[in-house]
Amino acid sequence: MSPGRGPRFVLAAGALAGLANTALFPLRNPEQVALASDVYYHAARAALRGADVYAVTPVGEAGFRYPPVVALAFFPHALLGSPLAAFALQTALNLAALGALAVLLVRAVERGGVALSRTDRALVAAFAFLAGPVGVNLVNGQVNPPLALALAAGALFLEADRDRASGVLFGLAALVKVFPALVGVWLLRQRRWRAVAAATATGVLGLAAGLVVFGPGASATWVTDVLASESAVASFAGGPDPGAPYSTVRRQLAFALPGLPADWLLPVGAAVLAPVFAGANRVVADYRSRLVALAGTLHATLLLLPLEPFYAALAVFPTVPLLYLLREGLPRRLLLAGSLLVYVPVTWTSVTTVAAVLPAAAAEPLTAAASAGFGFVLPPTVGVWLVLAGCLLAQHRAASRTAPDA
Repeated sequence: MSPGRGPRFVLAAGALAGLANTALFPLRNPEQVALASDVYYHAARAALRGADVYAVTPVGEAGFRYPPVVALAFFPHALLGSPLAAFALQTALNLAALGALAVLLVRAVERGGVALSRTDRALVAAFAFLAGPVGVNLVNGQVNPPLALALAAGALFLEADRDRASGVLFGLAALVKVFPALVGVWLLRQRRWRAVAAATATGVLGLAAGLVVFGPGASATWVTDVLASESAVASFAGGPDPGAPYSTVRRQLAFALPGLPADWLLPVGAAVLAPVFAGANRVVADYRSRLVALAGTLHATLLLLPLEPFYAALAVFPTVPLLYLLREGLPRRLLLAGSLLVYVPVTWTSVTTVAAVLPAAAAEPLTAAASAGFGFVLPPTVGVWLVLAGCLLAQHRAASRTAPDA
C-alpha cells in the first residue's frame, strides 16, 4: 500500500504553518506565554499552604479549572519556586510527551501495514512537535500534550489487549479535562468492559482522593462553579462573534436558533451530534475501523463542547495514522482536506493580520467576508466536519463490506 503524496503534503503544511505560528503567536499574544503553567504553579502553591485552589487567578480571568486532586500533580511546579521555572518544567514535560507521541504515531501506521520511509517518519515527527494547535499548547504551557500521549497509548494498549492499563490512561485523561470521558462511547461500542471499569475506577478514585485531601468544599466548588461556568462558555448571547476562538457546533446553533437559551446549547448540541457518534462507531471489527471510530469520537467531542482550536492536539492520534491507513477514495480525501483545515488553522487574527497589509480596497471586502463567514463557522470547524464526513463514509463502506449480503 503506497502512502502517496497526500499525507506528506498535509504533514509538511501542518508542520511549516505550526512553526510560523509557534514563533509569531507569543509575539502577537505575549499574555498567552506560560498562561496555563502560571495557573498550575499558583494553584499548587495555594494547595501547599492549605488555601483555596479555585480562588487563585494569577492571569486575568484564568484560574484553576480541574478537579482538586489534579493540583497534586503540579506540586513539582510549585516546589521550583518561580513561575518561570514551572513553565520550563512544563515545557520539558510537553516536549518529552510529544517525542513519545511521535514514536507511537509511527508505530500505529506500521501496525496497519504501511512501511514508512525516512521522509515520512521525519514528517510525522515534525508534525507531532510543530502542528499549529500543538505550538499554542507549548506557548501556553498546557497539559494537553501529555493527555494526547495518554489517549494514544491507551488506544494502542487496547489493541494489545492490555485493557486495564488502557482504561487507567483514559481515566486519567478524563480526570484532568473531563471531556475525554466521551471516549467511553468508543470503549463501550467495543464491549471492552475491563477498560471501561478501569477508566471509571480511575476517575472515581481520583475524585474521591480530592474529597479526602482537600475536603468537600473544593469538590463542591469544582462541580457547582467551575463546571457550570465552563458549560456556559461560547453561549453567544449577543449572536455569533466572528472573533471568538471557539470551534464548536454552538456557533451554528446560535446562528440558526438565535433565541436558544444558553442552558439548551449542550443538550441540543448533543442531540445533533448523537447520530455522528453512533455512525462513527458503526464498525469496530478491525484495526483500521477502530481507529476511524476513535477519530470520529474525538472530533465529534471537539464540536460538542466550547473548545478552542488548539484542543485539536488531542486528536493528532489517530488522525495522523489514518492519513496513511485509509484506502484511496473519497473518505481519505475528506480526511486529508479536513486535517489541512484543522492543523493549518485560518483564524480571525490571521485574517486581520493579512488585511492590515493590504490596500483598503482589498482589505475591507476580505474583512467583511470573513466576518460574515466566521460568524457562522470557523475554518477549523469546517475541517472537523470534513474529517467526520470521511469517518462516517468510511464506516458506511466498511459496514457494507461486512454485511451478510455484501
